[in-house]
Amino acid sequence: MKKIWMLVFFLLFVASCAELNSVMGSSSNYLVLPEADDGRMVVLNTNTHVYHDQKCQKAKSCTKNCQLTTKYAAKASGATPCQKCSGGNK
Repeated sequence: MKKIWMLVFFLLFVASCAELNSVMGSSSNYLVLPEADDGRMVVLNTNTHVYHDQKCQKAKSCTKNCQLTTKYAAKASGATPCQKCSGGNK
């Protein structure tokens, strides 16, 4: 019985990810599943579509077109990680 509940939970989770992708405007046909550190906050430059770790020098000097968001939301919007800080992956 426990395995059935886990399967139901997993299927609901996958379905909610698919719906989130459609709401976010993802044009691809694959699911974006969150990773362990995707809930961390990053600085997203909405002009260049690059996200930075909060400690990155480029994030600290960003004054225009920048917003604080989760790493998952930044990835889902199609943004790429900063070349210098790797978006907090180092």
